[in-house]
Amino acid sequence: MAICALGLIWTTAAFASQGSCNTQLTHIANSRAVSAETLDQSLFNVAVLHYVNIERCNRGLAPLRSDNNLIRATSQHSRHMASNAYVSHKSQQSGYRNLQDRLSKARVNYRVAGENVIKSFVFAFNRQAVGGDRANCRFSYASNGNPVPRHTYDSLAKDLVALWMASTTHRKNILHRDYRRAGATFGVNADPNYCGTVYAAQNFAN
Repeated sequence: MAICALGLIWTTAAFASQGSCNTQLTHIANSRAVSAETLDQSLFNVAVLHYVNIERCNRGLAPLRSDNNLIRATSQHSRHMASNAYVSHKSQQSGYRNLQDRLSKARVNYRVAGENVIKSFVFAFNRQAVGGDRANCRFSYASNGNPVPRHTYDSLAKDLVALWMASTTHRKNILHRDYRRAGATFGVNADPNYCGTVYAAQNFAN
Protein backbone atom coordinates (compact mmCIF):
# COMPACT_ATOMS: atom_id res chain seq x y z
CA MET A 1 0.00 0.00 0.00
CA ALA A 2 1.48 3.30 -1.10
CA ILE A 3 1.50 6.47 0.92
CA CYS A 4 1.89 9.58 -1.18
CA ALA A 5 2.85 13.07 0.00
CA LEU A 6 3.50 16.30 -1.86
CA GLY A 7 4.81 19.66 -0.68
CA LEU A 8 4.64 23.10 -2.30
CA ILE A 9 5.94 26.56 -1.38
CA TRP A 10 4.29 29.58 -3.01
CA THR A 11 5.93 33.00 -2.78
CA THR A 12 3.99 36.27 -3.86
CA ALA A 13 11.30 35.75 16.50
CA ALA A 14 10.67 34.45 19.17
CA PHE A 15 12.14 31.01 19.99
CA ALA A 16 10.31 28.36 22.00
CA SER A 17 11.87 26.64 24.97
CA GLN A 18 13.19 23.26 23.89
CA GLY A 19 12.60 21.87 27.37
CA SER A 20 8.81 22.02 26.90
CA CYS A 21 8.57 20.72 23.35
CA ASN A 22 7.17 17.23 23.94
CA THR A 23 3.77 18.09 25.35
CA GLN A 24 0.77 15.75 25.19
CA LEU A 25 -2.49 16.13 23.31
CA THR A 26 -5.83 15.94 25.09
CA HIS A 27 -7.41 12.64 26.09
CA ILE A 28 -10.03 13.18 23.36
CA ALA A 29 -7.41 13.20 20.60
CA ASN A 30 -5.71 10.14 22.11
CA SER A 31 -8.91 8.14 22.45
CA ARG A 32 -11.20 9.16 19.57
CA ALA A 33 -10.86 6.84 16.59
CA VAL A 34 -10.96 8.27 13.08
CA SER A 35 -14.18 7.32 11.32
CA ALA A 36 -15.10 7.70 7.67
CA GLU A 37 -18.64 8.60 8.70
CA THR A 38 -17.92 11.49 11.08
CA LEU A 39 -14.91 13.77 10.56
CA ASP A 40 -13.87 16.06 13.41
CA GLN A 41 -12.02 18.73 11.46
CA SER A 42 -11.32 20.88 14.50
CA LEU A 43 -9.69 18.01 16.39
CA PHE A 44 -7.68 17.02 13.31
CA ASN A 45 -6.38 20.56 12.85
CA VAL A 46 -5.41 20.81 16.52
CA ALA A 47 -3.64 17.44 16.41
CA VAL A 48 -1.66 18.16 13.22
CA LEU A 49 -0.66 21.62 14.45
CA HIS A 50 0.44 20.08 17.75
CA TYR A 51 2.95 17.75 16.07
CA VAL A 52 4.10 20.41 13.60
CA ASN A 53 4.84 22.73 16.51
CA ILE A 54 6.78 20.02 18.34
CA GLU A 55 9.06 19.77 15.29
CA ARG A 56 9.45 23.55 15.22
CA CYS A 57 10.01 23.77 18.96
CA ASN A 58 12.75 21.12 18.82
CA ARG A 59 14.62 23.40 16.43
CA GLY A 60 14.04 26.64 18.32
CA LEU A 61 11.44 27.98 15.88
CA ALA A 62 8.37 30.00 16.81
CA PRO A 63 5.16 27.96 17.03
CA LEU A 64 2.49 28.33 14.36
CA ARG A 65 -1.01 29.41 15.32
CA SER A 66 -4.21 28.04 13.85
CA ASP A 67 -5.79 30.27 11.20
CA ASN A 68 -9.44 29.87 10.17
CA ASN A 69 -8.88 31.24 6.67
CA LEU A 70 -6.10 28.73 6.04
CA ILE A 71 -8.38 25.98 7.32
CA ARG A 72 -11.00 27.09 4.80
CA ALA A 73 -8.37 27.12 2.06
CA THR A 74 -7.59 23.43 2.69
CA SER A 75 -11.16 22.27 3.20
CA GLN A 76 -12.41 22.24 -0.38
CA HIS A 77 -9.19 20.65 -1.63
CA SER A 78 -8.99 17.84 0.92
CA ARG A 79 -12.64 16.93 0.29
CA HIS A 80 -12.15 17.02 -3.48
CA MET A 81 -9.04 14.82 -3.26
CA ALA A 82 -10.95 12.32 -1.12
CA SER A 83 -14.02 12.29 -3.37
CA ASN A 84 -11.91 11.74 -6.48
CA ALA A 85 -9.15 9.56 -4.97
CA TYR A 86 -6.09 11.60 -5.95
CA VAL A 87 -3.35 13.52 -4.17
CA SER A 88 -1.95 16.63 -5.83
CA HIS A 89 -1.51 20.37 -5.43
CA LYS A 90 -3.45 20.80 -8.67
CA SER A 91 -7.20 20.33 -8.94
CA GLN A 92 -9.66 20.09 -11.81
CA GLN A 93 -12.23 21.94 -9.71
CA SER A 94 -13.05 25.33 -11.19
CA GLY A 95 -11.89 28.20 -8.98
CA TYR A 96 -9.71 25.91 -6.84
CA ARG A 97 -7.18 24.70 -9.40
CA ASN A 98 -4.03 25.61 -7.47
CA LEU A 99 -2.86 26.87 -4.11
CA GLN A 100 -3.07 30.50 -5.19
CA ASP A 101 -6.74 30.03 -6.19
CA ARG A 102 -7.58 28.37 -2.90
CA LEU A 103 -5.88 31.03 -0.81
CA SER A 104 -7.66 33.75 -2.77
CA LYS A 105 -11.08 32.09 -2.31
CA ALA A 106 -10.45 31.86 1.44
CA ARG A 107 -9.34 35.52 1.59
CA VAL A 108 -5.89 34.66 2.94
CA ASN A 109 -3.49 37.60 3.00
CA TYR A 110 0.11 36.45 2.67
CA ARG A 111 3.56 37.22 1.36
CA VAL A 112 4.75 33.61 1.32
CA ALA A 113 2.60 30.50 1.65
CA GLY A 114 2.93 26.75 1.27
CA GLU A 115 0.92 23.56 1.15
CA ASN A 116 1.53 19.97 2.22
CA VAL A 117 -0.80 17.23 1.00
CA ILE A 118 -0.78 13.51 1.75
CA LYS A 119 -2.65 10.24 1.34
CA SER A 120 -2.83 7.73 4.19
CA PHE A 121 -5.37 5.38 5.79
CA VAL A 122 -8.01 5.25 8.52
CA PHE A 123 -6.37 2.09 9.87
CA ALA A 124 -2.85 2.22 11.31
CA PHE A 125 -1.21 -0.08 8.76
CA ASN A 126 2.16 1.52 9.54
CA ARG A 127 3.52 0.59 6.11
CA GLN A 128 3.44 -3.11 7.04
CA ALA A 129 2.02 -6.10 5.17
CA VAL A 130 -1.47 -6.96 6.42
CA GLY A 131 -4.07 -9.67 5.97
CA GLY A 132 -7.52 -10.31 7.36
CA ASP A 133 -11.17 -9.85 6.50
CA ARG A 134 -11.36 -6.76 4.29
CA ALA A 135 -15.12 -7.10 3.81
CA ASN A 136 -15.66 -6.56 7.54
CA CYS A 137 -12.70 -4.21 8.05
CA ARG A 138 -10.81 -6.60 10.30
CA PHE A 139 -7.12 -6.43 9.49
CA SER A 140 -4.10 -8.07 11.09
CA TYR A 141 -0.36 -7.51 10.73
CA ALA A 142 1.22 -10.29 8.66
CA SER A 143 4.34 -10.28 10.84
CA ASN A 144 2.66 -11.21 14.12
CA GLY A 145 -1.08 -11.62 13.56
CA ASN A 146 -1.96 -8.74 15.86
CA PRO A 147 -5.09 -6.77 14.91
CA VAL A 148 -4.59 -3.48 13.09
CA PRO A 149 -6.27 -0.67 15.05
CA ARG A 150 -8.02 2.33 13.64
CA HIS A 151 -6.00 5.51 13.90
CA THR A 152 -6.94 7.90 16.65
CA TYR A 153 -6.75 11.59 15.79
CA ASP A 154 -3.53 11.70 17.78
CA SER A 155 -1.86 8.74 16.04
CA LEU A 156 -2.98 9.84 12.57
CA ALA A 157 -1.64 13.37 13.02
CA LYS A 158 1.63 12.08 14.47
CA ASP A 159 2.09 9.68 11.55
CA LEU A 160 1.28 12.28 8.88
CA VAL A 161 3.70 14.83 10.32
CA ALA A 162 6.42 12.16 10.61
CA LEU A 163 5.94 11.29 6.93
CA TRP A 164 6.08 14.96 5.94
CA MET A 165 9.24 15.44 8.00
CA ALA A 166 10.87 12.55 6.10
CA SER A 167 10.38 14.46 2.83
CA THR A 168 12.62 17.42 2.01
CA THR A 169 9.92 19.66 0.52
CA HIS A 170 7.36 19.00 3.24
CA ARG A 171 9.99 19.46 5.92
CA LYS A 172 10.84 22.90 4.48
CA ASN A 173 7.22 23.95 4.86
CA ILE A 174 6.97 22.70 8.44
CA LEU A 175 10.25 24.37 9.45
CA HIS A 176 9.92 27.55 7.35
CA ARG A 177 11.13 30.46 9.50
CA ASP A 178 8.72 32.97 7.94
CA TYR A 179 5.53 31.02 8.55
CA ARG A 180 3.36 32.03 11.49
CA ARG A 181 -0.02 30.49 10.65
CA ALA A 182 -1.33 27.09 9.56
CA GLY A 183 -4.56 25.21 8.98
CA ALA A 184 -5.29 21.56 8.20
CA THR A 185 -8.29 19.48 7.14
CA PHE A 186 -8.86 15.98 5.79
CA GLY A 187 -11.30 13.92 3.79
CA VAL A 188 -11.92 10.18 3.72
CA ASN A 189 -12.64 8.02 0.69
CA ALA A 190 -14.56 4.86 1.67
CA ASP A 191 -12.16 2.69 -0.44
CA PRO A 192 -13.32 -0.91 0.27
CA ASN A 193 -9.78 -2.25 -0.07
CA TYR A 194 -8.63 -0.42 3.06
CA CYS A 195 -11.92 0.60 4.73
CA GLY A 196 -11.07 4.27 4.45
CA THR A 197 -8.31 6.23 2.73
CA VAL A 198 -7.34 9.61 4.19
CA TYR A 199 -6.54 12.64 2.03
CA ALA A 200 -5.19 15.57 4.03
CA ALA A 201 -3.88 19.06 3.38
CA GLN A 202 -2.15 21.64 5.55
CA ASN A 203 -1.58 25.22 4.41
CA PHE A 204 0.99 27.64 5.82
CA ALA A 205 1.43 31.41 5.58
CA ASN A 206 3.49 34.20 7.08
